[in-house]
Amino acid sequence: MSNADLVIKDGLVVIPGTGILETDIAVEGGKISALGGEFTGRKEIIASGRYILPGIIDPHIHLGIFGDLVSEMETETRSGLLGGVTTVGCYMGGPDPYYPSFSNTIAMTEGKVSTDIFFHLGIMTPEQKEEIPRLIEELGITSFKLYMAGIPGLIPDVEDGFLYQTFETAAKIGDGIIICVHAENPSINATYRAELQKVLTDGSLADWSDTQPNFSEEEAVRRASYFAGLAGNRLYFVHISAAESIRTLAAIKSANPKIFVETTSPYLSVTKFSSKGLLAKMVPPFREDASVEALWQAIQNNIVDTIGTDNVTQTLAVKQVEKGMWGAMPGYPALGTHLPTILNYGVNQRGVSLVKVAELMSKKPAEIFGLYPQKGTIAPGSDADLVIIDLDKTVKVDHRNLGSAGDFSLFDGEELKGWPIMTIKSGQLVVKDSQLVGQSQGKFLRRSIG
Repeated sequence: MSNADLVIKDGLVVIPGTGILETDIAVEGGKISALGGEFTGRKEIIASGRYILPGIIDPHIHLGIFGDLVSEMETETRSGLLGGVTTVGCYMGGPDPYYPSFSNTIAMTEGKVSTDIFFHLGIMTPEQKEEIPRLIEELGITSFKLYMAGIPGLIPDVEDGFLYQTFETAAKIGDGIIICVHAENPSINATYRAELQKVLTDGSLADWSDTQPNFSEEEAVRRASYFAGLAGNRLYFVHISAAESIRTLAAIKSANPKIFVETTSPYLSVTKFSSKGLLAKMVPPFREDASVEALWQAIQNNIVDTIGTDNVTQTLAVKQVEKGMWGAMPGYPALGTHLPTILNYGVNQRGVSLVKVAELMSKKPAEIFGLYPQKGTIAPGSDADLVIIDLDKTVKVDHRNLGSAGDFSLFDGEELKGWPIMTIKSGQLVVKDSQLVGQSQGKFLRRSIG
């Protein structure tokens, strides 16, 4: 092939499910047109033996919770690009019906997002549940979320009857739809929180972990899995954090192939003893070292399917650490450090293969959420979303270089080894050496159940 739009030469191409190939990549019209052979391009990138991964898909972010949605669409997707993330799955929610107005939110993405974006909608009311078929058919949204335990003051819990009815609704529609669940037991959490409030006027990050014990998550995982087994729907557990949950899921998944498990890059790299203290307050909370190791083992054992961030963009003024354990808000910005933390803690420290990284951070999110093979691989016909990494590059994290509207990072001052050095979005070089060098126009990804 001669005169392609772009040719990437001399790279080690990481193809999930296949392996690592020493080959060239040709790009035409924003799509991968060919692998291998002798290509020339109007533009060429010499990868010099570095690894090339499919663009990272973060299936779990939040935007506009504490800040302006339009502004965060711009800043946080740019932050994602800097970190090698080229597609995001954004959770949205609220008490009102979605159908009358959510098309406006979709239209809002045009010209605002730098990554591609798809949406998951929280189902909290009977009216929203009844909207599901119409949201699929007319808006192309095929993933929905239920909070078994919500966020006190922000998001309500859903009761078991409503949970099961929503599972039944999904099962009747078919396997093109997937229900995501935040699995914790709200009664257990409320009881432990009340007991600690009797004896602690303030507390540490480790104390916060005690307000939502590991077994609260495990029990909810068992309950939701049981209901999903009865209903027959596809079920996706978001942000699994505890070793107990992983042990339970190992058995459950062997019996039910319709159950999928997500953890996050922060849960794989931060414990409840973090020196960041209440900056790292989160729901579910960070756990002990044994849970972190259990999560990494679950990655190697194919129990974990995807890795997200659960990014909740915040500033220090919103976080309010000065209000102590009970008053500080949960959440943190995490898109810019998503891939580097996995390269540092997973590939460089624990020997996780890059093929595994590409599978969990690109291919499987694409498959589970109906985007494959447009996304999630490096193959002719797929979108030319690519990230070139340098496993030996060490960077001391400074939130000011991450592009987020958030003014802190969980990893500020920490040296992480393994960084993206180029991000290519839709066939255009948009990031080089941690600097934006091109314009990226992301788009809304409409999905179908057919």
